[in-house]
Amino acid sequence: MKGSDKIEMTINIGGELIKLDVDFDDQIGVREAESEIKLFIDRMKKKWPQNSDKKLLAMAAFQFARWYQQLINFQMQAIDITNENIRKIDNILNNDIDADTSESF
Repeated sequence: MKGSDKIEMTINIGGELIKLDVDFDDQIGVREAESEIKLFIDRMKKKWPQNSDKKLLAMAAFQFARWYQQLINFQMQAIDITNENIRKIDNILNNDIDADTSESF
């Protein structure tokens, strides 16, 4: 099988079996994500044993969505900082080129 070939996987999220078609090379990442969710839900069950599996799954989904939002915001800030630094470098290089050109005449 090639890395881009699709394979069928079944994952278990909160007791729900979900079938996925994933790239062959993505199997390990899918299993790691499944494992992280299981560990997170297990920790939540210990902390809030009175909550139903459905409520814990909803709480976990919310928390993962929040982390995703925070990651996207962090990424956007990093892109903005990078673009600003590129503009500064371009200005410095353009000023140096302008200075070198004027000295030549």
